[in-house]
Amino acid sequence: MSESAPVTRYRTVLAALDPRISLSAQLRALFPLIEVEMAAGVPHAAVLDDLAAAGLTVQRSTFAITLYRWRKAQRSATRKRLNAAASVDDMPSQPTHASNPHPPSPTPDAIQGRPRSIQTPGDLRKIRDMRVDLEALRREGLANRTQSADNTPTKRNEP
Repeated sequence: MSESAPVTRYRTVLAALDPRISLSAQLRALFPLIEVEMAAGVPHAAVLDDLAAAGLTVQRSTFAITLYRWRKAQRSATRKRLNAAASVDDMPSQPTHASNPHPPSPTPDAIQGRPRSIQTPGDLRKIRDMRVDLEALRREGLANRTQSADNTPTKRNEP
């Protein structure tokens, strides 16, 4: 009997990760895939069974807490992006100054068909029909991690 498609995808992602990282970090790497499954109506118990079949045994409470924290971070990041986009739209177009060491990140191509706001049932249908490119999400996450690592100072007392 062959294994299910989610288990195969989970194994592929887990194989690409450093085996020394924590269980929570492994889960965070898998959450974009898990969110797609859960949006399709797969219950948490089935996801936990698939994770166990892929070689990652997780307690229900650990899964729930890590999922909650990951979703909270995603909401915060989305809110920051929307606020930044709104402030950029309100400002007149100006050339970037040399004081900004990081150029603006390219527009994400991971999720296509996302409406700007939800105001009509048609917007909800657009959300349902969105196309999610998991490889682009992975690249975007790696770019965000390297950018945030560049922003953190190495020593507390350095100027």
